[in-house]
Amino acid sequence: MPFTSLEVRHLRCFVVLAEELHFARAAERLHVSQSALSKTLKQLERATGLQLLERTTRRVELTAAGAALRDDALGALKAFDGVIERAHEMAEGRRGTLRVGFAIGSAVDLVPRVLREYAATYPEVKVELTEFDFSEPETGLDDDRSDVAIVRPPIETDGVQLTTIVTEPRLVCLPESHPLAEREGPISIYDILDEPIVGAPTEGVWRDYWLACDYRDGQPPPVVAEVATHESELQTIAAGRGISITAESAARFYARPGIRFRRIADIAPCEVAVALPTHPTPAARAFAELALEASGYQAPSAG
Repeated sequence: MPFTSLEVRHLRCFVVLAEELHFARAAERLHVSQSALSKTLKQLERATGLQLLERTTRRVELTAAGAALRDDALGALKAFDGVIERAHEMAEGRRGTLRVGFAIGSAVDLVPRVLREYAATYPEVKVELTEFDFSEPETGLDDDRSDVAIVRPPIETDGVQLTTIVTEPRLVCLPESHPLAEREGPISIYDILDEPIVGAPTEGVWRDYWLACDYRDGQPPPVVAEVATHESELQTIAAGRGISITAESAARFYARPGIRFRRIADIAPCEVAVALPTHPTPAARAFAELALEASGYQAPSAG
């Protein structure tokens, strides 16, 4: 029997036989017949060129070569089983690498908590976190740079599964010198449609959403600047060049001198969602489930 014809079962059978030193007990453990076990041993001896056992009518003993092969076989089987176990862990999402994309400024308080809980639950998964600015609202899902993402809908990538984890009001961000900056209470979207506005540097439904194009009756928004980050957005507004429409969380995490935030009363709230591609990996799906659980979000009931 050539060496290349050896199989893992040869080593497993030999290790059990070396432990039992009794063909009947070893065969019973292996759920094979004694004749099959004897045949397997002969194949192993023929392939290795070694006599592994000394067998008499009274007892079975390992030869010196058999004892050495037993030790090597135990190490080889442990290594092989480890490879298979790690492969199963990867298939089940318990090992490997998970690429997480997130839209800038989205769920700023939630994402760190999700990452901590995920690391505690799946310690063998390496998480690679990438932030995407306003120019890439698809957060790497459109070109396979992310396995799962935290996004602000709407996005245009086909086949993406979105699950809402945060809902919050939309606000207008104004220069502190703006006449509406000191108004008490919410303002109307129709109070600001003619205002010069700061937009994202990308065409599409995401940019149109934050420019409130659905409320403009087909009229183009008066965009005065295009910015890719919250910092650039707020610097532009503080300089008095225009306004922007943003999420309520921006008022909590990005407030600073020179700007004011006011809630818009008659515009739909915005969302943050966890997004999966059409065929998510087990690790990505586990991350999405954990993000939903950590958010505690419950969709509003109908009516």
